[in-house]
Amino acid sequence: MKNRNWYNAADKLGKSENYKKRIVEVANGFKAGEQLSAQALTVMNKDTFELDSISRLTQIAQRIGMVWGKSNENGTQVQGKIYDLTFNTQQRDLTILQKNGEIILNLQSGQVQTNKLTPQILQNFEDVNTQIDKILAKSQTQQIDIQR
Repeated sequence: MKNRNWYNAADKLGKSENYKKRIVEVANGFKAGEQLSAQALTVMNKDTFELDSISRLTQIAQRIGMVWGKSNENGTQVQGKIYDLTFNTQQRDLTILQKNGEIILNLQSGQVQTNKLTPQILQNFEDVNTQIDKILAKSQTQQIDIQR
């Protein structure tokens, strides 16, 4: 069981001290031979999935910003068809909004706030990441052709 990973995920997600204390209690019970409840397993998997999703989304968002972003004094902004991104790498800030203004992900100085971060949203960003790969591959091929 990955109790330490679960605790770290909960900490990074900004869960309360009581929440993290409960994780320690569950972990100690597990070490003492108690079976992990289905509820605890579900919550653990949800927390670790959410943190993994946030990490991946952050990576892709920064890559999108490097390709399509417009920089200003507040950081980098991308206006997309479905989502708008704003980030400032120095301050460790990232905001992903839907066009209706609803926040999907808000990272402020490393503190996380998520709202309706679904596997579909993550898949949308993965698809954009694949598009970037194709654009960069095509760009490299064109550079090789020019150099010949």
